[in-house]
Amino acid sequence: MKIKQIIRFNRIFFIANFSFFILMIGTLAYLAPSLFRNDGVLEGKRLVLRGTNGNPNIILQGDDENTLMTLNDGKGNVRLQLQGGSFPAMIMKNESQEIVGTFFPLKDGGAAVGLGDREGNMATFIRGGSSPVMNFYYQSSEPNLAMGITNELPHFVMVPTKGQEGMLIHGNAPTSLLFIDEQGKIPVSLSRYGLYQKGEAKEEAKEEEKVFSSDIEQLLKGSP
Repeated sequence: MKIKQIIRFNRIFFIANFSFFILMIGTLAYLAPSLFRNDGVLEGKRLVLRGTNGNPNIILQGDDENTLMTLNDGKGNVRLQLQGGSFPAMIMKNESQEIVGTFFPLKDGGAAVGLGDREGNMATFIRGGSSPVMNFYYQSSEPNLAMGITNELPHFVMVPTKGQEGMLIHGNAPTSLLFIDEQGKIPVSLSRYGLYQKGEAKEEAKEEEKVFSSDIEQLLKGSP
């Protein structure tokens, strides 16, 4: 390219950029009264900030009931979502748009945290409130490991990743260690009264059967 052509190209490029700049200034001047109040506050129903590639990086929107803010990656996919309103929550997503983390309130006034695996399945669940509990899952809809306090009953439950048998330690009176078979029954238990096996006819065993309450059955079912 000759020098004259370069000078001509630069002149055209400068004029085009200057014209675009004037156009942007005019557009902002036209929209300014509707975007800004007299006190300089920016107003609008939806605000979108885009990156150099044109994809939205931050989106802020709201109405009379909810407020939503999303933080996106370079491709415009939502990675972090913050929402307000009557059900405030924080949601995190991975590159496949699977939910891998949540933080939200509970009806009893507490809060809960859910952590997922890379496929979006529940891996860890922690809740506060009146019934604090921590559950761990391994490719299952029911916890394989759980500990907490439900209905004033401290407990620790462990269930193998494959199979239905497991073990339960609870803090009722008397504090006991219970073994659960595949049918969900308790053939063996251990407490300060001694070891009890199903089928034994002992007075101590009859006393210990009183601790097999509906609260413990609820724990065995894995309800949070």
